Amino acid sequence: MNTRPVLLLILHDYPPIYSAGTERGLKFARYLPEFGYEPLILTTGRYGGLPTDTESRVYRAGDLIQTLARPLRRRKVGDLPQEAQHRQATIASTSLLGWLRDRVMAPDTKLGWLLPAVRLGQRLIAEHRPALIFSSSPPETAHLIAGRLSRATGVPWIADLRDGWLFEPPNPALRQLPLRRPLEAWLERGMIMQANAVVTATAPIADDLRRRYPAAAHKPLTITNGFDAAEFAGLTRQRAPDGVFLLVYTGSLSASRQGTSADAFFTALTLLLKEDPATPLRVRIVGDVSSDEQASAAVRSLSLGEIVDFIPPVSRREAHQHQLDADGLLLITAPGQRSVATLKLFDYIGAGVPILALAENNAAAEIVAHHQLGLTAPPDDVDAIRDTLARLIQCQSDGVAWPGFAAAQQRFNRRHLTGELANLFDCLIERMG
Repeated sequence: MNTRPVLLLILHDYPPIYSAGTERGLKFARYLPEFGYEPLILTTGRYGGLPTDTESRVYRAGDLIQTLARPLRRRKVGDLPQEAQHRQATIASTSLLGWLRDRVMAPDTKLGWLLPAVRLGQRLIAEHRPALIFSSSPPETAHLIAGRLSRATGVPWIADLRDGWLFEPPNPALRQLPLRRPLEAWLERGMIMQANAVVTATAPIADDLRRRYPAAAHKPLTITNGFDAAEFAGLTRQRAPDGVFLLVYTGSLSASRQGTSADAFFTALTLLLKEDPATPLRVRIVGDVSSDEQASAAVRSLSLGEIVDFIPPVSRREAHQHQLDADGLLLITAPGQRSVATLKLFDYIGAGVPILALAENNAAAEIVAHHQLGLTAPPDDVDAIRDTLARLIQCQSDGVAWPGFAAAQQRFNRRHLTGELANLFDCLIERMG
């Protein structure tokens, strides 16, 4: 008889959605059984299901708004592969209807998932009697679902914030609207006051919650993102020494957060090569790069075509191979955002290759500096980026070692981080009796 405690994980971003947000919940679900827990996944059916759903105990709730828009949706996605459909909006944000939708639907545009997920969640709780509910955002609708289920059933609830809600959200302009701000502040307050614990992906998010909600200051704790060592299994560096410093960036170059830009980097690169044209350097961008970005002034007019290579998107395993073959790995963050520590950073840690982090006074910069994983420079300071890149190239020439990677790879391993989450679950279950 299976006596492992059951967990109800409410995760909107879950395969067939493949994104940076998917990875956290997916890896928690993968490794929790090793720590004695049986996860049930409550996710969206908005993009269909997978043949493995039943055996993986994945349950999908519909989306009322998406159901109403189904005919339009079919025309929009056309023959797109299932895993790419979540990137195709049914109604573009640039249209009038999309503009209204983005501003009216609070806390997010996945609000149509709320009622179907609550109904399905009630059935799952009645049938499986989970010990805990765990919800992860964004989208914050996941927390509204979890809060309703916890109130109705008495099952303890842990809220997980991959990004801040009111603090440095991915799209801050929407959260500042006159009528929306107080509503979302009320919803956020309801979350932290009701939840039994709040997990954050970076320390600045937890610090902000403690400051703004002193009555609940004991609830937030940080469990960072990480890398999955299993994804690197069997991979080794394939590139032979060639006397060239290869700097690699993997992932979408397009800004996933407002304010992120590679322009300062490309300008710094141009200055470096202008000062010393013989610098043995190549830059490889592996991932989704728009034609506008490739042809932008930052690359085209600065004559970097012979130095910079653009490689179309590849699988995660191929991306890891590119990382392993690099001499340096480029990370770009947005200026002034303290909570940023992207999934890319942790993949770079897994590769064990020194990092050029365009990051300042944020979680990413703190991790790189604390563990001595490379060098950092302000993301908008062209001269500092130029000088720091030159230093990193010189470090390789001098044979500088980066011993901090061993400890960082142990600290940020997904299995280890899941163990931290399981310890929190153990404490909550013991406390609840």
